[in-house]
Amino acid sequence: MPVRNLILWRHAEAEVLLHGQSDLERALTKKGHKQAKQMAAWLRKYLPKQTYVMTSPALRTRETVAYWGGDWQDENRLAPERPLPPILQLLAQSPFEHMMLVGHQPWIGELAAHCLGREDEQLSIRKGAVWWLCLPKAGPPYKLYSVQAPDLVE
Repeated sequence: MPVRNLILWRHAEAEVLLHGQSDLERALTKKGHKQAKQMAAWLRKYLPKQTYVMTSPALRTRETVAYWGGDWQDENRLAPERPLPPILQLLAQSPFEHMMLVGHQPWIGELAAHCLGREDEQLSIRKGAVWWLCLPKAGPPYKLYSVQAPDLVE
């Protein structure tokens, strides 16, 4: 069964990388916590009940998705600066109809562009924003169902 609803959630605003700090250790800012809380409330209201959620192992993505309150799985292929092909393979092998990936630019924007049939474009997803893509019955490309940002759901 193909992934019919693909929800892409970029992590909320994170602290600046400090000298000697690992990028995976960056935490959310106070504003980032507020953004994550706002988007999580919207997602709890609209996300299909059987949505499978995977997140980057980075602290900022785990803090973002924690506000959603459901179960999720860390996935190394969703870490920062990962290439797109392994993520496409992950989706191709998925048995889930509804899937949410929580991650980072640039791969999250590249994935959105690829799924929308716009591989030659650079898409940038705002921090904390959700892009919801739906696969039509006729098949690819996906259609953009909804774009939500924390400042739009207040």
